[in-house]
Amino acid sequence: MENKAYVKKWLEGKLDADEKKVFEQTDEYRSLERLSKSLMQFKAPEYDVHAEYERLQTRSTPQGNVVSINWLSPLLKIAATVILMVGGYFLFLYNPHTTIETLAAEKTEITLPDASSVTLNAFSQLSFYEKKWNEKREVTLEGEAFFKVSKGSRFDVQTSSGRVSVLGTKFNVINRKDYYEVVCYEGSVQVQTAQQAVTLLPKQMFRIAGGTATQETAPISNAPAWIASESSFQSVPFIFVVREFERQYNVTVIIRNADVNQPFTGTFTHTDRTLALKSITIPFNLSYQIGEDKKIIFTGGNK
Repeated sequence: MENKAYVKKWLEGKLDADEKKVFEQTDEYRSLERLSKSLMQFKAPEYDVHAEYERLQTRSTPQGNVVSINWLSPLLKIAATVILMVGGYFLFLYNPHTTIETLAAEKTEITLPDASSVTLNAFSQLSFYEKKWNEKREVTLEGEAFFKVSKGSRFDVQTSSGRVSVLGTKFNVINRKDYYEVVCYEGSVQVQTAQQAVTLLPKQMFRIAGGTATQETAPISNAPAWIASESSFQSVPFIFVVREFERQYNVTVIIRNADVNQPFTGTFTHTDRTLALKSITIPFNLSYQIGEDKKIIFTGGNK
């Protein structure tokens, strides 16, 4: 199906789930989405046309000379609509902000304007300014992403926890609630947080977990394990392992009688929930029970 056919069905609200998923990866969809968001941001100022007209009549119209303005109201509404659409269009042109998001159990690969690639893990968001890319290579990340950066000018990854700067390299960034991690796979990576600045070489990682920052060697290959549908952890507090399990399987985990801060080293698969559950519960002698509404209960030894 050509993109114009997707656009027509999207406007009519007739895209099925599979077609929508394909269409959301196209430039046409991103352009329509940006334009829609731009128009939604506009709010016309409150203006009482009739009251203003009466005020002007008091100043300039002789008493008794009554002029009907019933025709004016619909005309003003049309004019206001045109102004909003034109304003939204120009905002779209001069603020070309592209945002890509993933849902639970989903990952996607993005090609940036300079041919750099980004793979987004589940429940993540990447934003960048496409039209200004040649002036400044910069993206904003929430969640987790693996970057393969083409050589060139400085490339920045902005997060709420810090900034990562490179020239051309491969690295992984995790920016989750109370957890921040950068792993360098190739080249070198500069990490700048509010507290410190560090430079990472291949097989080195920087992490902030629970407010504590560490820099250590990472047992890695050429890419993070999650690219191959597996999550891998090295001495990570158990609660962060559980949260990643929730993202990959779109479930909610309730933990009872267990220390959520104990360190976990190991892996779990993204393709077999039962096997994944065993991988993260057996090391701590936890039992699990699958309930309703996508809830799973982990219970420690003292039930």
